[in-house]
Amino acid sequence: MSQKITTLIKDHEFETIIGMLDFERTTPQKVRMNASFCSSGFIDYVSVIEFIEKFYNERKFKSVEESLEATSKALKENFKDLISLNLEILKIEILKNATVGAKIESVY
Repeated sequence: MSQKITTLIKDHEFETIIGMLDFERTTPQKVRMNASFCSSGFIDYVSVIEFIEKFYNERKFKSVEESLEATSKALKENFKDLISLNLEILKIEILKNATVGAKIESVY
C-alpha cells in the first residue's frame, strides 16, 4: 500500500506590507495564509510559518502573485525535502465584503 501524508497550515494570520496602492506600501495589513505541502522527510510546520512571515516582512511585495512565486522558490531552497506545495495568501481587510488573494501550486 502506498501512502502520502500532506501537512496542513490553515488560517494563519500575520501583518505585512503587500500591495501597490500608496497606503498598502506604508501600512501593514493583515493577511491569512493557508498552505499544504508534501515532503520526502520531516519538515516542521512551525519553521515553515516562521520562514514565510520573515520572508514577507523582509521583501514587502507589491503583489500577492509576485509574493507567491518568490515564496514558493525560497521555500524549496530552504526546505530541500519539499515535494509539492499549495500556498494561498488572502488579503482579509482590503475590502469590506470580500476576502481576496491568490494561490500557487508547485511541484518540485
